[in-house]
Amino acid sequence: MTPRESTFRRRVLVAVAVLALTGCGPTDTSPPDASARKKTPSAPTLPKAADGTDLKACADGRCEVQVDAPADLPVPRKLQVASVRVQSVGPDTVTLVGRPLGSRTGGFCTGVKCSSSSAGGKFTLTLGPASTGSQNDLKVTVVAVNGGSAVLRLAPAS
Repeated sequence: MTPRESTFRRRVLVAVAVLALTGCGPTDTSPPDASARKKTPSAPTLPKAADGTDLKACADGRCEVQVDAPADLPVPRKLQVASVRVQSVGPDTVTLVGRPLGSRTGGFCTGVKCSSSSAGGKFTLTLGPASTGSQNDLKVTVVAVNGGSAVLRLAPAS
């Protein structure tokens, strides 16, 4: 054996030994212990709306729908409201904007995080969970709100 062959064999043996020590051990493929897993908090779920997400159900003035913003809610003119739009749904509020009909305009708001305003031929209702607001003869109740979605109940105010 020549010195060159001897050096080559030593290098090969060293390389094999390094590979054996670094990559040939057993691997653990078992799932981690359940108690060690991180639990991700889940957002509270909304209750099921009676009319689901069918916004057309509001056309008669009575509905319970799940909405995301923006959404136009059809309402009958007999409630003295020309239009209602869900402008935004936040973590704990819903903001509706619309146009009242006729010469009388009026509204109220009761509940948490609730405000009502009317100016320039438009109205704005901001409602928190379990709050109720009205404009002319339309009453809107927030059944529940969760981030980007809400369940709203619309009914005649009287």
